[in-house]
Amino acid sequence: MAEESKDKVTIVPSKTLLTQYSFDPDFYQAVRNAESSYTSILKSVIPPNNGRGFEVKKGQVFRIIQETGPQVVDVALWSLHEPREFFRPEHSFLIEGWFIRENTRLWSDVPYFRPMATCIEDTVEALEGWHNHLVLGSHCTSEFLEMRSERKGLNSCHLNFLQAIEPFGLAEMNIQDNFCVCMPSRINDETGKMEITATKARPGDYVGFYSEIDLLVAVSVCPMGDGSFAATTPEKVTVRPVGVEILDTGIGPREFPKRYDWRPHWQGQWNPDLGSGS
Repeated sequence: MAEESKDKVTIVPSKTLLTQYSFDPDFYQAVRNAESSYTSILKSVIPPNNGRGFEVKKGQVFRIIQETGPQVVDVALWSLHEPREFFRPEHSFLIEGWFIRENTRLWSDVPYFRPMATCIEDTVEALEGWHNHLVLGSHCTSEFLEMRSERKGLNSCHLNFLQAIEPFGLAEMNIQDNFCVCMPSRINDETGKMEITATKARPGDYVGFYSEIDLLVAVSVCPMGDGSFAATTPEKVTVRPVGVEILDTGIGPREFPKRYDWRPHWQGQWNPDLGSGS
């Protein structure tokens, strides 16, 4: 047995556990290198305190743009053709870590369990000791803001997401979770709580994501503004518009390995005949 130590222990997973991760950095570098040949499909500006939904086909890039100045943005993903497949931050956190940078993949929930999009671009300046973009961030709701402020009917990312997805036939029950762009955060080691500071993103800064499958992308202009004030005090917050651009790279995504489907063989409990892993 290893000797006990008072020092913190860092557990490094074996590479063999991730043999089917199949991440190819050279492929994404080739996508970045082809930027001069991208074709612009759509440019849109979302007004403050609003949400919009966008269809993004596989092989396209969607950019979240700081249109006029620093602004927190919440983004949610669904499969365009199967809304039961959606972005699951817990799986992404387990595989990728809790913040987003270049080459971070955003994963869907089981039974699909595959990358939905991959971050390939980030022009936002990093703040020392903070992480700009979060896999685990959730989104504000009007109920949460009322609890914090005792003020009813405040705008929230939840309402903005609903505005974004209703034109595509989705409803509130389809809203699951999201990732956050330009919301510098860190975890307080003593309390375990997330701390937020104002983003220093500049006008024209953007974060770009390569679409691995056909996506419905919902974008919320967060009522937190740049993150310097809580959305519970809207009179203090400057909320700025957010730009969205969709570009066709002309490069189709790599095929990702499919997982063994145990469901057709399920008999109410695990048994050795359920699957051999082959």
